[in-house]
Amino acid sequence: MISRYLKAGVCGLSLLALSAWLPGHGYCSSLERVGEAYIGVPPQLDKGTTKALKGYVAKLLSTKYVSAAKLYDAPPEGLEDKLFISVTREQAVPILAGGVSSFAGDAEGLAAALYDGTVRIWSEVGCAKVRLPGGGGAQSLGYGPGSPTLAATSADGNSLYVFDLQQCARVPGDIPVQHGPVRMMSVSRTGDWLGLIDSFNTLRCGPATGPLSEISVLEGTPLLLGYTPAQGVLIAVEASGNIIKTGMKNMARMDSDYVPGGPFRSARIAGYVVCLNTDDGREVYWDLRRRAVVRKSEALAEQPSWIYEQDGSLVYSTGVDRWKITEHLGMPMFIVSHSAKEKLLRVRDLDGETRYYSTLDGKEFTGAKAEDWKLISPRKGLYQAGKASFRLYDPVFKKGTLLLYCRHIEGKGFYLWWEQEPGAGKINHHPMELPVRESMLADRPALWVPLVEGEIRQ
Repeated sequence: MISRYLKAGVCGLSLLALSAWLPGHGYCSSLERVGEAYIGVPPQLDKGTTKALKGYVAKLLSTKYVSAAKLYDAPPEGLEDKLFISVTREQAVPILAGGVSSFAGDAEGLAAALYDGTVRIWSEVGCAKVRLPGGGGAQSLGYGPGSPTLAATSADGNSLYVFDLQQCARVPGDIPVQHGPVRMMSVSRTGDWLGLIDSFNTLRCGPATGPLSEISVLEGTPLLLGYTPAQGVLIAVEASGNIIKTGMKNMARMDSDYVPGGPFRSARIAGYVVCLNTDDGREVYWDLRRRAVVRKSEALAEQPSWIYEQDGSLVYSTGVDRWKITEHLGMPMFIVSHSAKEKLLRVRDLDGETRYYSTLDGKEFTGAKAEDWKLISPRKGLYQAGKASFRLYDPVFKKGTLLLYCRHIEGKGFYLWWEQEPGAGKINHHPMELPVRESMLADRPALWVPLVEGEIRQ
C-alpha cells in the first residue's frame, strides 16, 4: 500500500486555488471530456488574451480542486456535525477547448485550430481569431507563444497559409508544399522562422513567408518540431530518441542528441526541456542545454505547465498531481465489531464497505468468518478489544475546541471531519501531512504523507 505513495509522491497543492468547506461550492462537479462533435471554446475565452486563458484555467482548478492549506480551515459554526469530506489525488487536465484538430503554443501564447475552420489565438497581439480558406480544421499549426505570425495548413495538409496576427489577416500567396501533406511544423516566437516536416520526412526551414530550404531527410518517425526560447535552434525529435538540431543563422544541421529509454510515443517541449513519453506511460525529461536527462521537478521549474491535445480536446496540465475534494452529508459513522474467537475486528467503513482487521497485528484481513461478533464503541478515537487498543483514524489538527480527524482508505483516498473536543489548545505535529495506517494497532505509528512535495516519513 505504502509503496504506491513512495513511487507516485504527493505534490503540487501550493499552486491550486482555494476551495471552501461550505456546501454547494462544487466539490462534486466534474469537467466531462468532450469529443470532436463539440466545436468551440468557452465564452470566458472570447477575449483572446493570455490573461483570459490563465484566468479560465484558474477558475477550472479552483472549482474542482482544493489546496492543502484549506483542509485546515474549520467549517462554519453549526456545520461541524453535518458534513465530512473525502480527498483523492489525480492528474489535473482541465479542458480548454473541444473539437480541436491541431494546436501550438503554451499558456504564454496559444493557438488552436477547430474543426469549423477557425483558428483561435490567445496572445497579447490582439487578434483572437482567423479563418482558414475553404474551411475545415487545420491539420498542422505553427505558432510560437506571442508570435505576430501564425502558419496553418489546410485540412488535408497539402496547402500552407501564413497569417499576420498584427493585421489579423492572411499574408497574400501560399507557400508551396512539394511533398504534402505536411506532417508537422513550427514557427518561432519572433515570427521570423518557420520549419516543417513533409510526407517524405524532409525537414525544411526558412523565413516564415518562405522560401524554405531542405535541411535533411529524417531517418526515424518524427514526434516533435519546435524552437528553443532564443529562436536560434530548430529541434526535431524522433521516436528513437534522436534529437536533430538545426541552426537558423546559417540553415545548417548541428550536432544531434540521443535520449535513452526509447522508443517513444510522443514528445513535447517547454523552454529548453523536452518531455518524451513511452508506450507504458514513462516520461523522460531531456535538458537541451545540459544535453542530459533531468528530474521532473527540474523540468517543471523550467516551464510549470504543459498544454496538449487529448481525444479531440485541448487540455492543460501542470504536470503534477492535484487533490479533488468530495463532500458527504452527515457525520462519519463506523460500526465496529470484535470477534474474540477469530481475533478479528469487523469495520463498516466510511465508504459503505466492510473490512476486517487482525487483532494480532492490526493489518487488514480477507475472507473472515466468525459467529461471536460483539459491537464495541470508541473512546477518544480508540477501540478496545481484549487487551489491545485500535485506532482507525488519527487526529491531524486542533484549533480551539475543534479537532480534525483523518482516515485513509486504500484506493479511496483520505476522509476528514471535525469534532468538538473540550479544552482549548492546538495540535499540529505533522503540518501539511495526512496519516496512512498499515496497522490499526494504536501503539503503531501512522506514516505521514506530505501534501505538498516530498516522501512519506515515519
